[in-house]
Amino acid sequence: MKAALGRLRTRTCFFEYISFMLILSVFLQMQSSSASEQHILDEQETINSLDAKFAELVKDTLNLWHVPGVAIAVVDGNNTWAEGYGIAKYPSTPVTPQTLFYTGSTTKAFTAAALSLLITSNPTSFPLGFKTPISSLLPSDFILQDPYLTTHITLEDTLSHRTGLPAHDFSYGGVDEKGVKRDVRDVVRSLRHLPLTRGLRERYQYCNVMFVVASYVVEKVSGMWLGDFLRERIWEPLGMRSTYFSTPAALSAPEPLAQGYVFNKSSSNHIPVPYMDTSVISGAGGTVSNVLDYAKWLRALMKCSGPISEDGYRELFKSRTLCEKDDYFIGGSVGISGYTLGWHTGVYHGHEYFQHDGEMEAFGATVIFFPSLQYGLVAFSNTVQTANAAQKTLLFSLIDDKLNVLREERFDWDEHNRKAFQEADKDYENARNRLYPNTPNPPLPPALPISSYTGTFYHPAYHNLTIALPFASAPFSHISNKLHISRLNAAWKLQMNLVHVSGEFWLSYIDSTVAPGGIFKQVVPMEFRISSEGVVREVGMDWAGENGGVGPAGGGDAGRVWFTRIDG
Repeated sequence: MKAALGRLRTRTCFFEYISFMLILSVFLQMQSSSASEQHILDEQETINSLDAKFAELVKDTLNLWHVPGVAIAVVDGNNTWAEGYGIAKYPSTPVTPQTLFYTGSTTKAFTAAALSLLITSNPTSFPLGFKTPISSLLPSDFILQDPYLTTHITLEDTLSHRTGLPAHDFSYGGVDEKGVKRDVRDVVRSLRHLPLTRGLRERYQYCNVMFVVASYVVEKVSGMWLGDFLRERIWEPLGMRSTYFSTPAALSAPEPLAQGYVFNKSSSNHIPVPYMDTSVISGAGGTVSNVLDYAKWLRALMKCSGPISEDGYRELFKSRTLCEKDDYFIGGSVGISGYTLGWHTGVYHGHEYFQHDGEMEAFGATVIFFPSLQYGLVAFSNTVQTANAAQKTLLFSLIDDKLNVLREERFDWDEHNRKAFQEADKDYENARNRLYPNTPNPPLPPALPISSYTGTFYHPAYHNLTIALPFASAPFSHISNKLHISRLNAAWKLQMNLVHVSGEFWLSYIDSTVAPGGIFKQVVPMEFRISSEGVVREVGMDWAGENGGVGPAGGGDAGRVWFTRIDG
């Protein structure tokens, strides 16, 4: 045990050294940039780039990526421009700068900012600032499977995706056996049952759950619901009066809320997606706002103006975690990129930037700003996945114009994202060979009749999982060995079609029930365990989602979540 702890501490020191080198690398690259690269437009030169030519690009891009609408705001020095394009709600409600959208994970920056304010106003509760251990703030709630991580994970670890806990995005939400809705405290208390896949500060692992932990810290220390805290301490002081922290509040707001859609390829139609309850997601992705309010937020971030202190901004923008290319990618960036407290950061054509995406079941968001240029942009859209692809094309067209990047040197975002979606489709279609490359030929049959694998299984964090025989019209109807799971009692409503591979090893084809074909469409390996009595006692699912969110953990049994039969 002592040797293992020593290795953990060694990795911790090494990670902090590498994080320092990341900051130094960014600084040196910025210092070495030529005067021409550091071009900043005078206020008199600043013009509205959201012109008729850009409107044509928007139209073409929305059509290419099947996105109903987009709202964009540009903050350039002391000027702000905003426009809406396309459809907020079919058949004819247009997007305007006032239109509300779910902003997804761009909420994380607000959560980090809230903690910065608390650290400043409550120093006795946070004696080590962002290095304060979570366990000292939530002693009875914050417990992980590893005692060392329980006592050593800090606020900055939680806010920079380096805790060793993978995503576990399918674990939260829903109601308990008494019909009571599970809340943020339930998410925190579930951590003791969730498998870890890395050591502390070993590598970047995107984890929404840890931002829910941070949300709970704010609520425990302040005595306020996070939504009220954000409104009172950040949004109201900045004049952000069109920003909300719940679906009911957004629906009753004077500003119109966009309808989210998923594009159906077979019918070439946009299908509306029900508005979701974001309460359990909280500070990981619970904000609803418009681009006009986010423009105010961008200006405060770039000017480092109130309500956050100068020292607070310095902490928020300090890199903590290295990101590999597969974790995070900005075409045209140089050097290495990192994650601060709620922001990705790197260098683009000689200029440091801070950026974050947001993805929900039927909404996409992109926020990016360049402090040295006093230039920031935000885009919100109302469809799943391809919204962010369209936003990259549009925002980086504006950024490249701002930086006078030569046409032949500009990154082709459309081509990049086309290939990325094609690769994802290929991985999905080739899942059997990719996830089980060495199965016997012919494959081993299941040990028991298929009906013996049905039943209800339980995990203390993921709760119930009911496996049934598939209905007649289910996918993969041509395959004899198959099962079905309908998982509706959770934040993300899912259906799974289980297909036998060999022996007790299967594949689970997962998709959203409300927004099919989007961010939850994936294939993961799974396994059944049979007792000596010839009864299926356990089922293991690769649901941890190691790096970028939901998806296979890639760590073998370390990332597998085991459910135990509870129906006999």
